[in-house]
Amino acid sequence: MIKAFFGLKIYPFGKEIPVKDVFASPAYQEVSSRLDYLKKNRGLMLLTGDPGVGKTITLRSFVENLNQSLYWCCYIPLSTVSPIEFYRQLNGKLTGGFLHRKVDLFNSIQTAVKDMVTNHKKVPVIIIDEAHLLMPTTLAEIQIILNFDIDSTNPAIFIMAGQSHLRDKITGHVTVSLNQRFSIKFHLTPLDKQLTASYIEHRLAACGCKHSPFSESACEAIFQNSQGVPRNIDNLALKSLTLAATQNISSITEEEVFAASKEL
Repeated sequence: MIKAFFGLKIYPFGKEIPVKDVFASPAYQEVSSRLDYLKKNRGLMLLTGDPGVGKTITLRSFVENLNQSLYWCCYIPLSTVSPIEFYRQLNGKLTGGFLHRKVDLFNSIQTAVKDMVTNHKKVPVIIIDEAHLLMPTTLAEIQIILNFDIDSTNPAIFIMAGQSHLRDKITGHVTVSLNQRFSIKFHLTPLDKQLTASYIEHRLAACGCKHSPFSESACEAIFQNSQGVPRNIDNLALKSLTLAATQNISSITEEEVFAASKEL
């Protein structure tokens, strides 16, 4: 109904947005440049931000734009595990094998990374998502995993992504060494009012909409209710479009946005 009423080619504001249609906000462009630096220099990066600000789509864009002949991606989304389970998860992603002892897992992981670089001429890209959920003991183990050749080389790219409080979590006494190993840290923030309006227009244009149905006051209302968080913007904009279409309203004002916000 939304597609037909507003003349859209695809369903709007979905999380399955193609990478080519990602909104290139200043923050997105900055984090992309940091990731490009990481491609050339390798090492460990910390990416943080509140829920819904765009960490995952940023990582997906980075991965999809990697040259598959030069990089090999290992994505780990399950972080609520014990240290030994984390070792097994990472080793399984790298080798497909299962080992019991931590010392064997450690050696297997390091060997697999070195083999990928030396024999397959590919740089491993290891992404640990939802890293704020990692146990402190697991964080301590990660700093050990990163010790290659007596801590003299960076054969792989490691990216740890998580919610904002991950920054505080890695500054503790147990993880001080891990905190020192980050060559890049970036914190994603919500959009401001002007960027929120630009974001809405961009997402609609990507769906084939030639003229945005959202008035200036509607965009401001969405910003106020979403606090500029893209996921919240998506939900509220989509709900506003749905209500407008059911009521045969072609121009959305703050009234429709307010009504939609009460149903979220």
